[in-house]
Amino acid sequence: MKCVPILSVTKFFPWQAFANDPQYCEKIALRSSQGDVFTWEEVGQKINQTVVFLQTRGITSESAVAFCGKNSESILFLYLATIQIGAKILGLNPAFPQEKIYALCDEYGIDGCFFDEDLVDIPAGSSSAPLSYQDVDFLRPATMTLTSGSSGLPKAVVHHIQAHLDNARGVCQLMHFNAQQSWLLSLPLYHVSGQGIVWRWLLCGAELHFPQADFFASLLQASHVSLVPTQLQRLLDYLTQHPQVSFKTKHILLGGAHTPVELTQVVRQYGITAYSGYGMTEMASTVFAKPSDNSPGVGQPLLGRDFQLVNEEIWLKGAGLALGYWKNGEMIPLTNAQGWLQTKDKGVWQNNELVIVGRLDNMFISGGENIQPEEIERVILQSHLVKQVWVLPKADREFGARPVAIVEFYEHFTESAVEKLRVFLQAHLARFKHPIAYYPLPLGIRQGAIKISRKALAQWLASQEQNK
Repeated sequence: MKCVPILSVTKFFPWQAFANDPQYCEKIALRSSQGDVFTWEEVGQKINQTVVFLQTRGITSESAVAFCGKNSESILFLYLATIQIGAKILGLNPAFPQEKIYALCDEYGIDGCFFDEDLVDIPAGSSSAPLSYQDVDFLRPATMTLTSGSSGLPKAVVHHIQAHLDNARGVCQLMHFNAQQSWLLSLPLYHVSGQGIVWRWLLCGAELHFPQADFFASLLQASHVSLVPTQLQRLLDYLTQHPQVSFKTKHILLGGAHTPVELTQVVRQYGITAYSGYGMTEMASTVFAKPSDNSPGVGQPLLGRDFQLVNEEIWLKGAGLALGYWKNGEMIPLTNAQGWLQTKDKGVWQNNELVIVGRLDNMFISGGENIQPEEIERVILQSHLVKQVWVLPKADREFGARPVAIVEFYEHFTESAVEKLRVFLQAHLARFKHPIAYYPLPLGIRQGAIKISRKALAQWLASQEQNK
């Protein structure tokens, strides 16, 4: 079986197309966290049952629905059932405080917010018919995905189904993903990277795997996986500890942070191809990607994406571009007058590929010199002493600001470890870029997110200075 051209089908949602196709209806579509399997026909039935569950609670095509919970089959069915009704779906991080969850639901006009416990008793059958097929509209607003903001509540980025499928097609083409293969739902569905996995599955009619109790054992049973660098490091540790384990994994898509070249070289020794990528919520996930190599770039734009560099800022449009931001019941445009998304990411075109320099709004001036924190972070990671690092500005009366580093060492955080890092930097980094202080990564800062917030670290750093 090959990837079916879902983009040309407007009578069915993708899951309906597979559930009604004799070639696909009895094919395994999903493996649950308990190890149970669902065919495409059964997935279609579960989604229809969830449609009825939502309709009995007053959800219509004009509604907005939210879910709040970790990945589960019931939340996946809720996500797709909401889209099938024609309503908009918003994912919320379960680590958010209750007060923030209520504020977000109020801000985005949510008509029903569902938690894990709300979805356990969805009836197995119903006489009510699901949404009629002629109502399918691939260009209707379908998903709202939160993106981090500089202050206040995060923005809600709105995509239609077509944008998600357009983005998925380019990734599937690059990573040789098709109906015979499987992708692990290793990233949260409330994040654009988790949704990207789901839409690749739906584009190709492949298998979607939920992680089971042993995360890395179930990971190794999927042909394709999406990971952040810390997860890749833990996978390599697992493979070292289990040298006899058999695995099916062939492709790993990396994102969320800079990945040390050393990690991708090691994973290659297992016959696994790692891919370095660059993406963003407003583009429905991955925009650039390539098989990882020794160069620092992220390759060329994937199928259907357009880009240009304007004063070193990355501008994007094309496959996956969102409809806009949802605010006060209206769609707010996210493109400029020329129709481009200005990312605020700084990039350069080098050796026929894009190299991400860092965020323009992360840069600060120290003694008249421009400091790009991500540049310092990349050099620190090359020391092989540090697992994770963030460089932030600290106010300074003489220089305006000086760099400091928050680090997680492979070993314990000690003065000896810091001194080794200082010695390494003397030979690899201009003196004015050396951090003037080092802090251990605070416990609990992650808050369930797939990548640590630079804003949260800056707030933590400010609190440390106030407590001195």
